[in-house]
Amino acid sequence: MRVLFFIILLTVAVGTFSACNYQRCHCPDGSTRLQKKTHADGTRKPCDCAYYSIWCDDATGLCWQSPQKDAYNYDDIGVTSQDALRYCEELVIGGYDDWRLPDIDELRSLIRANPDTMSGGDCPITKGSGTDDYDNATCQGSPEHHRGPGPGGCYWPPGLEGTCDKQDPFALGHPLEFWSSTPAANDPDHWIGFVSFESGLTGFNHIHSYGEVRCVRGAPSPQVRCEEPPEACEPGATRPCTCSETRKGAQVCRDDGACFGPCECTGFEPSPPPKDVCGQCDQLKLTIRVPEKLEAKPYQLVAFFYHPDKFPPRGPPCGGTDDNQVEYPEIDVDKPFVMTVPGCTYYRENCLTGPYHLYVALMMNKTLMPIPKTGDFTWGIGQEPIMLGSGRMVEIEKEVTLVPVQ
Repeated sequence: MRVLFFIILLTVAVGTFSACNYQRCHCPDGSTRLQKKTHADGTRKPCDCAYYSIWCDDATGLCWQSPQKDAYNYDDIGVTSQDALRYCEELVIGGYDDWRLPDIDELRSLIRANPDTMSGGDCPITKGSGTDDYDNATCQGSPEHHRGPGPGGCYWPPGLEGTCDKQDPFALGHPLEFWSSTPAANDPDHWIGFVSFESGLTGFNHIHSYGEVRCVRGAPSPQVRCEEPPEACEPGATRPCTCSETRKGAQVCRDDGACFGPCECTGFEPSPPPKDVCGQCDQLKLTIRVPEKLEAKPYQLVAFFYHPDKFPPRGPPCGGTDDNQVEYPEIDVDKPFVMTVPGCTYYRENCLTGPYHLYVALMMNKTLMPIPKTGDFTWGIGQEPIMLGSGRMVEIEKEVTLVPVQ
């Protein structure tokens, strides 16, 4: 009996300890978790949830999500352009549900400390622009990366929270760009405007690429007051709520305990990636040689396809995938590098059909963009295109010797 009585007392004690020191947290993304209720000093511990605030720009009257989506989650790979549009349409912050993805002019209005790409700057990329403006020197951003006035050296206002250094998982050497809603005038089905805030760079990204999202609304965003009659609550306490029949979120009790704040819904389910069809496309079995002994280990080797309309290389490649962008390749005069370049689009959703130029480049030094300089090696300029997608899948064997860049 004594053992049983002790077990009952212990169970009650543990239950009381849990009830007194732990809280159930309901988060705006619809998740629920159990965590400690107080800090070591006895003060209440806020729920460990991802919360967003609203930052308004006095210069434009625009109000922005702060920070951007999943800003501090470095495992986050970003979202596609279409998902960026849907994310903002579904977002509910501060009681407001009229968020949207900014257009390129609105997104450029956030740039600070890089005059060429700030609003009114010389960079020609704006609503109505085409991809021909992609290579304009005034759009390339500051050469001093992460030296802007924002947190972490981002080229945005000091009061705006977020990060600009999350690496793009499908491209070596540069972080995720921030999506706009503006398509390229000459190719709206494939290219969308962006800003990269580590430097203020502005350009066009492929619709199936991945990028960051920061939503905007065009009206003042005063704090939503308590509903009448106000319902008193414990400051910091949370409870579940819904923004629609399918959207779950949470409310947080105000610091003064007067009432629960507005329902916020920030959860998002990304669309499944497009089906990878590269295995069904033509395959180029490529052997790459260098003409001389390399003085140092090279930084990057790329081999991509470009349509004749975009060759010599202008902007992102038309074909080949991220597997054809190799960091620190094992290549030298006595050690050729062998790779397979599939005749499919970079994001693997379609096979290439028609004539395409093969372009190969070996960069000796680390660079943000794969643009060859003196001392690097390339192949493809002046060469005839390769015909792809003429019928059933074929394997094409090719050997190239790179040429030094002068």
